[in-house]
This record gives sequence, C-alpha cells and structure tokens, in this order.
Amino acid sequence: MNNSPLKPIKPTGPTDQPVGKHRQRYSRRIARLVLGAMLSFTVVVALLVVAPQILFPAAMNVSAEAAPVVVDGRSVFRVMNTTVTASAAARAKIISDRLQDYVQQGIIPNIEVEATDSDGLATVWLRVPGDEDGRENFNFTVTADDTSSALTPQEQAEDWKVALESTFRLAKAQRQPGYIRQNLWQIPAMALFAALAHWLAGILWRDYLAQFLRSATMDSADISQGKRDREKFTTVNLFLNSTLLLLRLGIWIGALLYATSLFPNTRQISYRILSQLANTFTQDTIPLGSTPISILDIFRVLVLVLLVTIAARIAANLVKQKVLQETGINRGVQEAISILLRYTLILIGCIVVLQASGINLSSLTLLASALGVGAGLGLQNIVKDIGSGLVLVFERPIQVGEFVQVGEQIGTVERIGARSAEIRTLDQVSIIVPNSQFLEGHVINWSHRNPISRICIPVGVAYNSDPEQVRALLLRVGTEHPDVLSTPPALVLFKSFGDSALHFDLLVWIAQPNRQFIIKSDLLFMLSKALRKEGISIPYPQRDIHLSLEGMPDRLLSSLHPNQTPQSNERSDERSGEPQKSKP
Repeated sequence: MNNSPLKPIKPTGPTDQPVGKHRQRYSRRIARLVLGAMLSFTVVVALLVVAPQILFPAAMNVSAEAAPVVVDGRSVFRVMNTTVTASAAARAKIISDRLQDYVQQGIIPNIEVEATDSDGLATVWLRVPGDEDGRENFNFTVTADDTSSALTPQEQAEDWKVALESTFRLAKAQRQPGYIRQNLWQIPAMALFAALAHWLAGILWRDYLAQFLRSATMDSADISQGKRDREKFTTVNLFLNSTLLLLRLGIWIGALLYATSLFPNTRQISYRILSQLANTFTQDTIPLGSTPISILDIFRVLVLVLLVTIAARIAANLVKQKVLQETGINRGVQEAISILLRYTLILIGCIVVLQASGINLSSLTLLASALGVGAGLGLQNIVKDIGSGLVLVFERPIQVGEFVQVGEQIGTVERIGARSAEIRTLDQVSIIVPNSQFLEGHVINWSHRNPISRICIPVGVAYNSDPEQVRALLLRVGTEHPDVLSTPPALVLFKSFGDSALHFDLLVWIAQPNRQFIIKSDLLFMLSKALRKEGISIPYPQRDIHLSLEGMPDRLLSSLHPNQTPQSNERSDERSGEPQKSKP
C-alpha cells in the first residue's frame, strides 16, 4: 500500500527496510528470546530443584526398592528390599530410630562387624559402653542385596561402620554450645543475602532482561508509534513475571533450607517436611486408566507441552520469515501456512510427549469425552470460535493485512488466532473480534482478491450553475488527486433536481481502501476551493412559509394586522377576486 504523510496505518512487513537486514534482525530476536527463556528456566530449576537435592538428597530421592538410614536429617547409607528380611522402608525406619536415640542421648556406641556367616550375611553391632546386660545394644544385618556388585556383605558392613563412626562424632560436635555460637551468625547473614538477591533479581528482570527481550521482539518504528505491537508479546511478559516470581520464591526457599541445615534439630524438621512433600509429589496416586501417575509426572508433562508450544511457534515464525517471504506470496497466505504449521507441530509434539511420559493415549478417552460434554454445554462458544478460525485459515475470506468492516468496526486485520482475530482501527485501537462473527455476520472486505474500490462524493450546486461546467470541474479535481486511479476513469453523475440545488455524484477509484476516508477528505477540500474559485455557489436549504387567514380567530387576526379589521380584509378580498395571503 501507498504511504501518505499522515500514515494512519503503518504497513508492516519487509517493505519498511531491506529484506536481508529484516531477516537478520528477526533471527537475532528469536535467538535472544530463546536464550533468555532458557536462562530464566535454568535458574529457576536450579534454585527450586537442585538446592533441595544438594542440601537434603535423602528426602528428595524417593525409591520403592531402597530407603535411606537418616541421622539428624542426613542420610548415612541406604538399605534395600530383600527376600530374607523386611522391606527397605521398614528396615531403614528401625535403624534410623535407634541411631537417632543414641545421638539424642549423647551416646557414641562401639561399632563392631561380625564375620560373614554361612548364609552369606554380615552383622553390624552397636554396643553401648557400660551396658553390662546389653539391653541398649543394637544390631542389623547386611545382605547381598545391600551391596554393590563389587563388594561382599562383609566389605559393605565395614564401609557402613566407618560412616556410622563419622556420623556419631559429627552429631556430638554439632550439639556443643561452641558450634551453635560459631554458626548462629549465618542465619541473619543468609536473610540479608536473600533480601539482596531478591532486590537484584527485580532489577535484573525489570530493567534489563524484560527491556532486552521486548526490544529484541519489536521494531524501533513500533516503539516510536506507541509500541503498537506490545500486545503481541504478552506471552513474553507473562513468562518474565512468572519467572521472576519463581526466582524470588526459590531464593527465599534456598536461604531457608540453608539456615535449617546448620543445626541438627532444625535439619530433622526440614527433612521430614521435604520427605512428606517428595512422597506426595512422586507417588503414583492419580489414576489414569490402568496406569496411575504422580503429580510430578503431570507437572513434567505440562512443562514439556509448554516448551513444545513455544518451540512450535518459533519454528513457524522462522519458516514464515526465512522461507515463505522468499516465495513472494502475499501476507495472508504466509499467515495461514504459518498457523497450520504451528498447530501441526503442537499436535505431533504433544503426542510424542505423552508417549514418552508413559501415558497411554487410550486412557485419555474419558478425558476427551468429558471435554466433549463440556464443549456441548459451557464451552460451545469457544469451540465454535475455534472451528470458525480453522474455516478462516482454509477458506481465507479474510486475511492478515486486509481492510475490513465487521459491524461498526473498520480497520486492518493484524492477526488471526485460534479463537479470535485482532483488528486495528484507523484510530490505532485494537479490537478483538471472535472468529465466529466473521462467518455469521456481514463482513465487508475491501481488500479481498481485488483491493480497488470506488468512493462516492455527493455535491450540490445552485440552480443558476452550468451543469457542463460543474461536470468538467468535478472531473478535473477528481483526477488531480495522486491516490485516485486513472483506470477505471472518474465519473460524474447528474443525480437529481433537488429542492434547492442540482445534485451531482463524483465517483473515483482508489487502490488503498484503508485510506478512503483521508482521500475523500482531501477531495472535499479541493472541491470547495475549486467551486469558490469558479464562482459556483453551494446553496443551503431554504423554505417560504404561506399562512391562510381563513378560519382564524379575530383576536389572532388583529394581532397580525392591528390597523385592519376583519371586515375590511374580507371586502378587499372580494374586490381583488382572489384570496389574500399574509406573510408573517
């Protein structure tokens, strides 16, 4: 489209600058956006997942075949399920409770390992000094299932003996008043560090990363025109705000975990809380067909689907910018192909994610049935809009970049989404229109197939004007405007003899329907100047009012003619032989 000095709608696309520079800059935008997203996601995962794994690994590593033996919230070693003894969880609980009793009482037992017996088992004895009757002594068995492939039960028991001796010494040292005084200062220091990290994260996200990503996805021309494309990147804004919230939450959680890991009693409380949370999120308690899944599996699937959606959008945009624009097809076809490609990639990616996560697709039939019932009841309007969006993509009655009128809204189609379309009016206001309105209502598309359209300018001149002179003047003014096409030629129609003027219509053709109102305004200015120059006047409507005095009351007649009586008025009418009319 042509650009005028007023530029009510700035054309978008590769015509604003060289195509090579546009593609290169768009590639940099995508690369920066992906880099920022990966960076933010990595930081959040590191703080929310890696930190608990480092500080409390036993609480986070939940397994049905192995269970940790825990003392003061720290894992000493792990025992396994065996066919000879009890389950791993039961064995670990018995050993952990007895070891914790020793630690709480300040007892450091003598640890001994008995030789392997005929059954291939080793026994670890914990003997309390001074216990003559042996009631405080405790022992547990090391089986072949507890060992790795390279160790025997005897060698595994010796390793556990060393670990237990180190654990008892550390537990006694951490319960001394001197240890508490030496490490107590770390709590306010960690709180201060978390507050500083909280503040710096806000500055980093708000003043640097957010502006960096927005500038990477917007043109400078768009920013100077009031950031007209800001609403296209609300996903980036939502991602940044959510990531900032998670980052700050992760900072304070990490600080709290570090502070509680300094002392034995608080470490035990943190371990119990994290163990309960880990069991809640990792146990397969949600039935989905014949295969139960856990909350963590659902979260993992949702994150992967989100990543698939983002990757599909990026891939579709890259194909549109690097491949489709090279073919020279119009903008609407490019958008249609890009939308179809994005939806196809999302569908394939979701199927792959569900299969890779171990979710049987046949188990989703119940969910699909529920969604079908919901679509038939409360979601029918949304489903109707989505179906209409698919029809718009395939039939293309309207396309991106076309100038349309839907109801009373007139503007350029900026985007056609899954559920709605965006129309930018001449006032640069975005109107969100459901897709179903394009199929159910009357839509005027000035740009469909052939953008050439005709505008009509009515003109009224005085009765004393020469019609041929008016016709020549209108044709001359109509063809002088630079945006008026010479083919088809302009036309002047003599419409009618009006009450106070001769009515003409000036018909001209234009190729930019989105500028029809500006072109019409320019022509009216030019016509007004030309008519005044030629001395052709534009009349205004006027009327003569005649009142009949017959049947009027005498009092009203005397007020109209104070010096004349009704009788004299009647005699004068008789002498003249015609009714006399009086003008007010």
